[in-house]
Amino acid sequence: MGCGVLISIIQILAPVVLIIAIGWGLLRVGFLSSLALGDINRLTYWVGLPALLIERISGATPALGSVGSMLVVLVGGGVACIGAAAVIAWLWGMPARSSVTFVHGAFRGNLTFVGLPVVIYAFAGSPDAAAVESAALVAFVPLVILYNVTAVVLMQLPGGWQPVATLKRVGQGLLTNPILLATLAGMALALLNWELPLLADRTLSALGQMALPLALLGIGGGLYTTRLRGRQHWAVTAAVLKTSVGPVVGALLGIWVGLNAEEMRLALIFLACPTAAASFVLVQQMDGDSALIASTIMLSHLLALPAMLLVLALTA
Repeated sequence: MGCGVLISIIQILAPVVLIIAIGWGLLRVGFLSSLALGDINRLTYWVGLPALLIERISGATPALGSVGSMLVVLVGGGVACIGAAAVIAWLWGMPARSSVTFVHGAFRGNLTFVGLPVVIYAFAGSPDAAAVESAALVAFVPLVILYNVTAVVLMQLPGGWQPVATLKRVGQGLLTNPILLATLAGMALALLNWELPLLADRTLSALGQMALPLALLGIGGGLYTTRLRGRQHWAVTAAVLKTSVGPVVGALLGIWVGLNAEEMRLALIFLACPTAAASFVLVQQMDGDSALIASTIMLSHLLALPAMLLVLALTA
């Protein structure tokens, strides 16, 4: 790997790592409180990121063929994580509630708060940046739906399959998900070739500029407030599966479906993402193993850095 490539990779990951570290430090010294951290995360989730998504997606129409190929890779990588985790949970004889939590932590990635910043930094300055970013963001829609449905179904397994309850919970989650709704709005504008009025475009652009730094500050603060609990070797294994199996299987699938270098880089970044912080809320609400998922989230964020470094180096 040449010096220029190494510098390029550092320039992609360094802002992400530094802002996460600043978030950790702000909580550590008491500059921000846990209450303020919650407010920052809500502001990012409900205002900043939706504004960013609408503004970015509406401005560039992706090649739908690229989106379809990337989805094959992303879904295939996720299914591989689920399968590997399920086999390990069965071999280790985990209790049912820990088993489904283990599988949940091994497949559900933090695409919004970690994947999106890395993708945007990775393609900044590229002549095809707008189209590639747009393709990535459009892929959010089916991926968000798949993640939500799979997660809810998994967490219901110990108590028996309840289709009505599952449909109700999934429907509520999707209809109130600002990331999904913003992505759909941006797609509609792009496909209809409707330009946003200048006033709206500038407003969304200004709001969207706060999304990435606030998202990363929130990740850093969350890492400071999370403590390792429960059976740590289970959490370590789930974190390793999340950040390794998906990218490896995704790379093989990407070669098979013929992804180009930029599409491959994008897909593997998403697959190398750490476990989604939102997993903790769902596991807690559905009587899963809260200690296991909290530890998995923390450890996977630490392991995602070398995983993404390797992905960026191999796809440079």
